[in-house]
Amino acid sequence: MSDRGEVRGTFFRPKFYEEVNNTLTASTDVVTRFGTVRICWHDETVINVVIGPYDPGERRVTVRRFLPPHPEGQELITKFMRYFMGKPTEFSIDLPPGIGTDFQRTVWGALRQTPFGQYETYGQLALRLGLPLSRARNVGNAAAQNPLPIVFPCHRIVASTGALTGYSAGPHWKKALLLHEGVVVDNDRVKVETPPT
Repeated sequence: MSDRGEVRGTFFRPKFYEEVNNTLTASTDVVTRFGTVRICWHDETVINVVIGPYDPGERRVTVRRFLPPHPEGQELITKFMRYFMGKPTEFSIDLPPGIGTDFQRTVWGALRQTPFGQYETYGQLALRLGLPLSRARNVGNAAAQNPLPIVFPCHRIVASTGALTGYSAGPHWKKALLLHEGVVVDNDRVKVETPPT
């Protein structure tokens, strides 16, 4: 493979590029120091955020490919760039319609309430949603199906032991995003306070 990403005369496309829905009308790649994040559009709706393979490197945050002509899309790309430049960013787009069960959509919506640079456990999120602690695994499964990671920050939810589990893009991305937000990670774990008994 050459440095330009070519393999035997053809452009190398990582496997994750093929995961987007074929009804897609456009996509934008945000190239970060951790790897590439693809924002997928249908008309003016963001339908998916696909996080590519973890590929750390010294590179500037840049945009590659199509820039959406609508203001909402341009604003979202600007927010992604700000986020990956280390600036706290609030994303204000909605979940795509018709995606997920009512339970999943409730969990995904609640993810936004965990602020930049903070985290909570799946059990704490379950309790915050008015569910028993025994539903922590269900909450974790729903979070792992999040179609818009980073926008709905499921990387900020960790196991009860502090382990960085359950992230669809893998533990390397989860760790990188938490460190990027200033969270202390030691031995691939964050410190979780034991609740009072």
